[in-house]
Amino acid sequence: MKTRVRRSSCGRRFVLGGEADRRGTARRAGCAALGLAALTLIWAPLSAFGDPTPPPGMVPYDHPVFQDGRRVLWHGAWRSGDEKSGDALASAAATPLKIAPGVAAKPAAAAPATTPAAREYSVLADAEDSCAMRLAGEFVAALQADGAKGRVIAGRTSPTALAKAVKSDAADLAIAPMDALIGADEATADWRDRAPYIARLGAETIEVVAPRAVVDIRELAGRPVGLGVADRAGAASAATLFSRLGVAPVPSFAPLASALADLTAGRLDAVVAVGAKSSKVLADFGADGRFHLVAIPWSPALRSLYAPVRLTANDRPNLIGADEKVDTLGAPRALIALDAAPSSARADHVAALAKSFFEGFDRLLGPDNDASWRDVNLAAAASWPRLRAAQDWIDRKVAAPNASLAAFRAAAAAAAAANGGPEAADADRLYDALMQWRDAGP
Repeated sequence: MKTRVRRSSCGRRFVLGGEADRRGTARRAGCAALGLAALTLIWAPLSAFGDPTPPPGMVPYDHPVFQDGRRVLWHGAWRSGDEKSGDALASAAATPLKIAPGVAAKPAAAAPATTPAAREYSVLADAEDSCAMRLAGEFVAALQADGAKGRVIAGRTSPTALAKAVKSDAADLAIAPMDALIGADEATADWRDRAPYIARLGAETIEVVAPRAVVDIRELAGRPVGLGVADRAGAASAATLFSRLGVAPVPSFAPLASALADLTAGRLDAVVAVGAKSSKVLADFGADGRFHLVAIPWSPALRSLYAPVRLTANDRPNLIGADEKVDTLGAPRALIALDAAPSSARADHVAALAKSFFEGFDRLLGPDNDASWRDVNLAAAASWPRLRAAQDWIDRKVAAPNASLAAFRAAAAAAAAANGGPEAADADRLYDALMQWRDAGP
């Protein structure tokens, strides 16, 4: 039998014989026929194969969708069918239907039932907000103990950006500026029910840096003020603050370092920094003594959005005198669910995450995590819709009245009525801290 040696373009050698050639030719012809049949099946209408049953939590596409050469049949039930970004994201979760050539299609077997927390989730945090990014990472790490797999997405969390996130299925959860959400009544009216909050988180301090000649924040009306990066959480909080104060500055948008440089050069009359506690740029600023922190006086109009904060020279030695105390505000952040309208599939999935977060909350109170977790009152209410599962969990935990807590809250309420001090929610937090201190004592 004659043999031939053929060398491929890659340098590999193939030994071919007469009988082997014939068998190879037959195989190639068979593969071509098989491929043609498969191509015919792929492009054939789905109705030709019956009505396959989608796995639990999935719904059929109403138009042909192909990914990596395969037809994707289903997508998540919470996804809007008219979203342009849905195809790429759904293909990762959907299971394409595979049909052997020449074999009649059968309904797909139902996928095994899983808990909502079994699916990977994502948490959106503002890339310019280092505190929010840190909290998001610690949240994901804490829920890993219950088997929940999550990841952090750096993005934007202003009300405008969150409106887009709700409609585009960008993430499951977000850490967002609660003051900006509540303050933007008209802008959030059409989607707020689809973005319920799970819990209020710790507040981020608002600092207004200005020349020492500026002694009252109301003096900034009509003057150029740096608010932060446009469409970011910090800028949204700063804008909301001035709106609540009835002060209308000329807004400027830039990163903190650039804004402080403009302040030094006289191009800005003030800079607002939100959540800049760990900022080295702000810590190093003002060593020449030309600038200071402008106080933000507390008023009842601010109570629904902010918490009072007092800073000293220990916090900002370059901007606060040794014997000075500067009263300012803390802007609360919130953990919210995205595109989780009541009774939706997303709401059911997020409910499992909320339960894991609440029941394992003590994991976040360790010394290696951000100290602001210790300021969180899980039961704190807000003028914003709350995830039903979160509220149900809190309601179940409300047991018989606690006499000592009631007495402590009464004393705090009396103090608040007398001098504008903390609210009942703040009293709860102080009481918890007192009990922790007592239990840890000798």
